[in-house]
Amino acid sequence: MKNFLLTAAVIATIPVCASAQTRMTINEEFTGENCPPCASTNPGFWHLCDTAPNLSKLIHITYMEPIPSSGWYYMRTQALSDARDAYYSVNSAPHAMYDGHTASASSASPGHPGYFSQAEINTEAAIASPFNMTVTNAWNSTYDSVITTVTVNCVTAWTPAGTAYLRTALVQTNNFATPPGTNGEKDFENVVQAMYPNALGTSLASITWSSGSTQTFTIRGAVPSWVDKSLAPYMVVWIQDDGNKSIAQAGQATPLPAVPNDGALTTLTTPGFICNANGAYSPTHTVTLKNSGANSMTSATIYYKADGATTWASYAWTGTLAPGATTTVTMPTTSITVAGALYHSFIDSVDNVNGYADFNVINNKMGKSFFIESTNGVAMPMTTSFESADLGKFYYTDANTNGETWGAYNAASGSLGHSGSVAELFDCYGFNVGESEVLTLPVVTTAAASAVDFYVAHIPYTAATPENDQLELVYSTNCGSSWTSLWSKSGTALSTGAAATASYTPTSPSNYKLWSVSINSVPAGAILGFRATSDYGNNIWLDDITVRAGAAVGVTNVNNGSVAVNIFPNPATAQATIEFTTNESNDVSVVITDQLGRVVNTVVNGVVAAGNHSYTVNTAAMASGLYNVTVRTETGVQTQHLSVVQ
Repeated sequence: MKNFLLTAAVIATIPVCASAQTRMTINEEFTGENCPPCASTNPGFWHLCDTAPNLSKLIHITYMEPIPSSGWYYMRTQALSDARDAYYSVNSAPHAMYDGHTASASSASPGHPGYFSQAEINTEAAIASPFNMTVTNAWNSTYDSVITTVTVNCVTAWTPAGTAYLRTALVQTNNFATPPGTNGEKDFENVVQAMYPNALGTSLASITWSSGSTQTFTIRGAVPSWVDKSLAPYMVVWIQDDGNKSIAQAGQATPLPAVPNDGALTTLTTPGFICNANGAYSPTHTVTLKNSGANSMTSATIYYKADGATTWASYAWTGTLAPGATTTVTMPTTSITVAGALYHSFIDSVDNVNGYADFNVINNKMGKSFFIESTNGVAMPMTTSFESADLGKFYYTDANTNGETWGAYNAASGSLGHSGSVAELFDCYGFNVGESEVLTLPVVTTAAASAVDFYVAHIPYTAATPENDQLELVYSTNCGSSWTSLWSKSGTALSTGAAATASYTPTSPSNYKLWSVSINSVPAGAILGFRATSDYGNNIWLDDITVRAGAAVGVTNVNNGSVAVNIFPNPATAQATIEFTTNESNDVSVVITDQLGRVVNTVVNGVVAAGNHSYTVNTAAMASGLYNVTVRTETGVQTQHLSVVQ
C-alpha cells in the first residue's frame, strides 16, 4: 500500500448465486476519522447493514475522507478515496452511494447514511441482475500479494450505457485502541485499503455480454504495508456501468487466512505522568505479545529502545503461545536522562518468530511516550511566545486519555499569535464535549506577590446558544494526579469577539485579550498548567505566557476594535518600535514598567488623533529583562510584554 497460489492455501469462495438472477447490492460509504457526525451515524448504519437477513443482500464498504480535515487514516488511502470522491462528486461526510446512486434519495437528507433504510435494501436487492458472480482470493507464496479470481456468468444479455468496469477492492475492518482522529471513533468497518489495478478498475469494453457467456478474471495485487494481515482482509468486486454509474452485480470472497508466523505487540505500558529530579532515571515498561499467526509460537525476539536511541537492545522470549494467545512480557530496565520537563518514549518491535522473518510487519512495532516533569525549579520571570526557540518550555498531559492535545500552530501566512506567528491551539471545534487537556508549565521558583500573565483569543461557534468551552489556570501538588483551579472562564466570559460558524483563527494581535492571575496561593514546587475543556464549540488560542514576580495586573475589558498594539523587534537590543491604531481621537498613555511596577519610560501621554501611530523607544540603556508596555485609551487598556536582551 508474487505471484503464484500456495498449494496449501484454502481458496475461499462465496458465489453470489448459482442459477438465479439475484442481485448482491453494494453500499459505498464516505466517512472520516475527524468527522463528528460520522461517529454518531456509523454504529446505527453499520448495524443495519450487518443484520443477518441483509448479509445476503448487501455488501457495505467504506472510504476515508478529509472532512472536515485530513487525518492519517485518510492519508494512507488518499489516492483511491479522492478518485471515488471525484467519481461520485462527493463533497460531504457521512455520505453513501447505493448501487451507484445516492442512498436515501427520498429522505430529508439525500445521501446521509443515517437515513438508509431496510425498505431501500429490499427494493434494490429485488431487482434482477444480469450476472451471477463467484469470487475467490488467496495469498501468494510470500504473503505480500493477493490473487483474486472472479468468474462472471451472464444470465440475461446486457449492454451498458457506457464503458463497464470490474472494480476490485481489498477491504479490512480496523478496531483501534485509541481514536486515530479527533471524533473519538475507534472502530471502522470494511475500509477500502487498496483497489486493483487502481481505483478505475479493469475495463470490460471489449466484452460482449450475451446470455450464457462466461468470463474469468485473475487479478494480482500487492498488499500495502499498512494492511494488518492478521485482521482477515478480503476482496470485494463489482461491475459498474460508467455510463450511468449503476452497479450490475457485486460479490465478495471470504476472509484471507492468517499467515503462518506472525508475532504482534498489542499493548505497551509505560509510566504515567512522572515528577523526578534532573539526572539518571530507570523506568520500567511491559509489552503484550500476541501470536497472530497460524502456527504455535515458541520463540521470538523483542527489540526495544528509549528516547530515539540509534541502536536497538534485544530480549529473547521463549515459551508456548497458541494461535490467538497473548502473554505479558516485562522488558529489561532502561536508563534515561531527565533534563527539564520533557516527553520520553519507548519503542518495541517483535521479529524472528519461531526463527523465521515475520510475514506481517504492520503489527510488530509499538511506541508510547510518557511525560516527566522535572522537579528542578526554573527561576522567574519565565516567558514564552511559542516561537521556535521557546517551544520546548511547555508540555502536555492527556487528562482524559483520549489522545487530544494542545498544539503549537504556525500559519504559512498571516499573524496567528499575539506576538509572532505561533500560538498554542486547543481545538474545541474538533473535539467532543467534555474532553480536556492540560498544557503544563515547568516548576518555577515562587516568590511573594507572583502572577501569571497570558493572552487568549476565542469566539463561540453558535451565537444564539454559545457553547461553554472552558479555559482554566490550574495547579497540581501531586504530580498531575489531580488539579486545583485558580482561574476559570467559559462561554461568553472567555470570548474575545462575535460568534462565527467556522473554525476560528485569529488574524491580528488585537484579537487577543490579556489576563493576569495571582499565584500567591500556589504551594512551592507545584506544577502550573492551563486546562482546556471542549463543549464542541470553537478554538481556544493561547499565547505570550509569563510567570513573574509582582502583583497581578488589573485588566480591564478591552474593546478589541478600540486599539491594536504591535511591538517589534521583540526581543529588542538597541531600540524597539511600538505601533498602535485607534479608531477615533483618544486620550492615550503608553507607559513602560519593569517587573516591580516602576515606570521606565512614558512614551505617550496626551490626546492622539484617530489612525496609525508609531513610536521608537531607545532600549540600549535598559537592563536585560522583561518589561510591560501598557497602552491606555478612553475605551480600555492593553498590556504587552517587551523583552530586552543586551
